[in-house]
Amino acid sequence: RGVPPEYVQWLRVKLSGRKTRLKFDDYTSDLFDIVSGIDQGCPLSVILYAFYNSDLIDSAHTAEGETAVGSMDDVALIVTGKTFTICHGKVRKFMDRPGGAMDWSTSHNSAYSLDKFGLVNCKAQPKRIGLGPALRLTSGTV
Repeated sequence: RGVPPEYVQWLRVKLSGRKTRLKFDDYTSDLFDIVSGIDQGCPLSVILYAFYNSDLIDSAHTAEGETAVGSMDDVALIVTGKTFTICHGKVRKFMDRPGGAMDWSTSHNSAYSLDKFGLVNCKAQPKRIGLGPALRLTSGTV
């Protein structure tokens, strides 16, 4: 992505060897390794998330009616089609195809939580708007 190697190395050092412990009430855990993520409140997080999510956002096939946009750790996928069935098929394809969102999730140690997914079905005829059918994905229904 064109990031100078010195920046990458500096970040690698910054994020390696980190440990933490959990404390609440009368409990204190043993130290354990932090394997992913950035420090809470780190001013670099906005910039780093742009790089982190970029492969996922770039995996949308705009020629096939897919558009992905992101902000921090949130990504929105917008698809267009003549029917809800066609649109839901495009969402499924984006999620499940090789190199798609599920592969990205695995390779980035970032599990999706369907209870945080939002689905908005829109029709071209506003007078006949309904919620539309549920979207069935491999890992659940939205």
